[in-house]
Amino acid sequence: MARRHAPGFTLIELLVVIAIISVLMGILMPALQKVRQQARQIACGSNMHQLIVGLIAYAENNDSRLPPHPSTVSASNFHRPYELNWNGNQVGPVNNVNDSNYRYVGKYLAPYLPEVDVFNCRVASIKDDTPWPPTGTVLGTYGEFYRTGSFAPLHSTYMFLWNYQGYNHNTSSAVDKTQAHFEGPRRLSSKSRLVVQDAFFYLTSNTNILWENPQQSWYSSHPYSQGQRTYPYYTFNDPAMANQPKVRLNAGYLDGRVESFNAWESRGVKNFGAQAFIAPKSY
Repeated sequence: MARRHAPGFTLIELLVVIAIISVLMGILMPALQKVRQQARQIACGSNMHQLIVGLIAYAENNDSRLPPHPSTVSASNFHRPYELNWNGNQVGPVNNVNDSNYRYVGKYLAPYLPEVDVFNCRVASIKDDTPWPPTGTVLGTYGEFYRTGSFAPLHSTYMFLWNYQGYNHNTSSAVDKTQAHFEGPRRLSSKSRLVVQDAFFYLTSNTNILWENPQQSWYSSHPYSQGQRTYPYYTFNDPAMANQPKVRLNAGYLDGRVESFNAWESRGVKNFGAQAFIAPKSY
């Protein structure tokens, strides 16, 4: 007796199925990418919220005053709010971390925020045990230098804006007054409420930057279509400064809020030839 074969798919039917799957993937991929980006925003926002909680705890133990900013000792650093440690133009080990002219964020906040992860967007993959500096001879870890202040600079993918006066038209002699005005909050009751934000800035040169990077470029904490990964940022070379990246960023406020905003709606602020862009709701 002849054996019957189960009917199978014809070649045409298989091609039709593959075509349908391809169409569905084309429809679903943008949605999946959007969900992935939203997940990144939420993860970074969680870090920011923890950072704000630590700031508030510090202020409540210090007569409502927020901690000093590492750049406020020297006006020459007013354009660099993205440093955890800064020691003038020095690059390397800090011999005297107790020098009154040297401030580092860990000196004030490590007792409240021992986990250094909260000072960076999770997209950047900077951890406590990340070797530092990122180029050249490794001298320690990111977390070690955060807590001890024994190496500068220590870059972050956030902009720290408490007590930051770099874009204050009243106190910074080199600020570009044709740009927007911003004054960082000094106390819990300050009018200014923005204290931390995903970094988004434009540099004309790479002075004291510890990673390989192009000059005359945009820098963002978050990925965007034009950006190339240049650890720990995404960079886009744009000598004419004519194509501001389309990217969403997070901003954190003293009341604990963390909100996302469109970078192309941000406010441009400039000092010492370096331009940053901050959340439009700065007050």
